[in-house]
Order: sequence, then structure tokens, then C-alpha cells
Amino acid sequence: LDFTPISYEGPGEEDSFFLHVYPQIAMYDGRLANRPWLQELADPATTSCWQTWVEVHPETAEIMGVRSGDVVAVESPYGRVEAPVIVYPGVRRDSVAMPLGRGHTRMGRYAEGRGVNPVELLPPTSDLHSGAFVYQGVRVTVTPTGAWVPTLEQQGSDRQYGREIAQAVPLAEAFRAVDDHHEAGEAQHERLTVDRAIQDADVESPYRWGMAISLDACTGCNACVAACAAENNLPFVGAERVEKSRQMTWIRIERYFEEDAEGALETRHIPMMCQHCGAAPCEPVCPVYATYHNPDGLNVQVYNRCVGTRYCSNNCPYKVRYFNWFTYEWPEPLNWALNPDVLVREKGVMEKCTFCIQRINAAKIEIKKQGPDAVIPEGALKTACQQTCPTDAIVFGNLKDPDSRVARLARGPLAYSVLGELNTRPANFYLKQVTGRARQARAVPARVPPEPAAEPVAEPAAGADTVG
Repeated sequence: LDFTPISYEGPGEEDSFFLHVYPQIAMYDGRLANRPWLQELADPATTSCWQTWVEVHPETAEIMGVRSGDVVAVESPYGRVEAPVIVYPGVRRDSVAMPLGRGHTRMGRYAEGRGVNPVELLPPTSDLHSGAFVYQGVRVTVTPTGAWVPTLEQQGSDRQYGREIAQAVPLAEAFRAVDDHHEAGEAQHERLTVDRAIQDADVESPYRWGMAISLDACTGCNACVAACAAENNLPFVGAERVEKSRQMTWIRIERYFEEDAEGALETRHIPMMCQHCGAAPCEPVCPVYATYHNPDGLNVQVYNRCVGTRYCSNNCPYKVRYFNWFTYEWPEPLNWALNPDVLVREKGVMEKCTFCIQRINAAKIEIKKQGPDAVIPEGALKTACQQTCPTDAIVFGNLKDPDSRVARLARGPLAYSVLGELNTRPANFYLKQVTGRARQARAVPARVPPEPAAEPVAEPAAGADTVG
């Protein structure tokens, strides 16, 4: 096929940037913009929501004299829009990027007046063969207006500062870790607290629920966040409260930037929810015993007992507890979407991930039909986030079953606990991301050592036993 290069219309190269317009992961091209859950879903790249933004490379932003939140005017031969800047190292220095999905003048109460429509900057052309609208092909000028608005980013810092929250391992080291694990056995991996996590449940209970989350499979799509909100009646709080960091998502996708030895950017995503610690720091500080350990080792919350001191949130090192500052509204028809198996919380109550305990209880009731000693089998129970994850990055199960998938992954060579040095004994285990770029920077050792030269083997005597 003869591919014709894209021609870009607009000002000269010295005074303009390539414009990249892309579908927003939650609302695609805007057809889902009237869903408040999706409006509040954090963007995987910028973690922003409820607005349109302009992504600018840090070096370009420094030259322009802008920072995140500064409103700029983006202008092409076809139109002009204004939106805040988000300084983002994942965009090219000679380009700016804007998401689709917002800028509606009518469509519904949650879509109208939210952001701008970058399609106004594009030429009215379609692809010759497919007939699809062309989202490229224009250069734009970017001019600061002097105004500033909050960018509604849901993550405070994009650096780990050496805390090793979202860990990664080069491909060569991953191979080496697997080999060492097979040679040494699982005895050396007790530091991962799998066995201690099992002991955190009652001896009489056949369950100790836990999770294994693969950072190599996680793409940061936030599908688990949306599924958790739908399953557990999580409210949307709106742009003004997101600005105050009062969003109520029980799972958040933390995004971190790292640079390798060559200076190339590496993005890491890690789903962060309640770790259901065996030595949970939130439990001893609650003055009314609203959070405690149940027989299955879960860290549970008694809503009717909570008086809202927020001591538990202050003492949680993972910051995965969320306080209801208001009794949130569910305007019709959203009230008909509430899950009747989950209580709707009110003002003054702390809440968090429960490992979908309503599903656990339903599975227990169902399995008891087979007898009082029957145990929920492997694969019969899935949490909402696990069920929805498109890459199967989340595995939930019974850590007391040594043959369960979650137990085998948690004892694997790539498993680790976030902030494990605090000795909180979490029930969630993360599998390190395997970085392919390191394969170029480091030579990958041979997967199997070379075999020694074969020596002649004497033929067995007649009638001797042989192993074939």
C-alpha cells in the first residue's frame, strides 16, 4: 500500500505545535459524557477528571512559562478553545494533546458545560477509505491567558521518592528470580508474610481472603474503579469536592513516573485499596471499636458504630479510608442503580474496601447447601474489580488453600507487599512489573546454562532394569 504522509495545516513550525486529539478512556468520543461515575473517573495518564486539559511536555512548559492549571488559548485555522495546562512528560516536546469527550452544550445535566470540545480545532475532513473523522492534521498555537484554574488531578505526587510502592524488575532479573525461587523453594519467601497472613484469621475459619495483583498486567484503565463504585454504592462527589480531595473511590490507580539509566520515561500503575492487614494500624486507634478483624481475617467496618473521629484514616499508612463529609444525593434515575445488598452510608461515617463482603456472604450461604463443612471452591467467588479487570490483573481467593491461584502467586518470586517494612501484614500481594526496556540496557543471561559435553555411556547389561 502507498501511504501518504499526513499534511499538517496551520502556522509555521517555530510558532506552533502538532495537535493530538485522542478518545478519553472513560467516555470515548463523548457519547458517555452524561454518566457522572465516568466523569469522575481519573484519567490513566493525568489522573484528572470533570474537565478538558492540554497536555504539555515539562521542557515546553518551562519555555512557555506555564505550569499545571494555567489556562491557555489553543488556536488553529478552524477554531479556538481555552483549557488548563497539565504538565505531562508523556507527550512530545513539539506536540500538545487534548482528550475528547467533553464540551457538550446539551446532552444532560452531567455533560453540559464540562470542558471544551477540541474537535473545533480540527479540519472538517474524513478518511478517504474508511470515512472516519480525522483527528490529526493540524498545527496550533498555544498562548497563555493569565488565568488559572485547578486541574482536578486525583494524585498528589507522581514520584515514589524511594519508597518502592510500585516496584519493577528488569527482564534478566525476573528470569534469575524464577530460577533462584525454583532452586531454593518457597522457604526463603516467608518474608512476604503469606504464612503470617494466614495466621491472622481464626483457626476454626477455613478462609483467609487475599489478593494478588499483577503490575505487569495492569494498564491503569480504571475499570476496577468504576466496577467498585457500581457494586458498593459509591457516590460521585463532583468537581468542587474532587478539588478538595474528597472523592470516595475505594480503589485508586496510583501512577508513578520513573526514568531508566538512559533517561527514558517509564510509567507504572498500581491499584491501591484496603490491604486488610493482619496488624492493621487502623484498628487499635478506633475509640468505639467500629473497625475490627472478623474470623476470616478481613478488616471490616461497622457503619452504625462509627462516630467519625477519622483516627483510623490518620493511622492508615496506605490512605485507603474515606470519610463521608455529606449524605450524598442519588438523583433519579441513579437511585434505581443502587445495590440492595450494600448499605448506603451517610454523613459522618468512614468507609473503605470490604473485599465485596456481600459476595463472600452470598457464596457462603450457597455453599452451605452442600453441607455444613463445605468450603467455597476456587473460582466460585470473584470481587467486582476482579470480575471487571480486562487483563486479569487481579486475582482474589483463599490464602489458606495452598493450591489456590492467589496463594501460589503470593508465594511467587515476583510478589511483594507495599510498605512491608511496617509489619502491617497485608493480605494484598503485588507482582512486580517486568520492564522490557532494561533488556536493551543490560545483557540478558542465558536462560539455561550450557550443557557439558556428553560422555560415552556404556550399554546396559542384558536383563538389567532401565528407566525410559
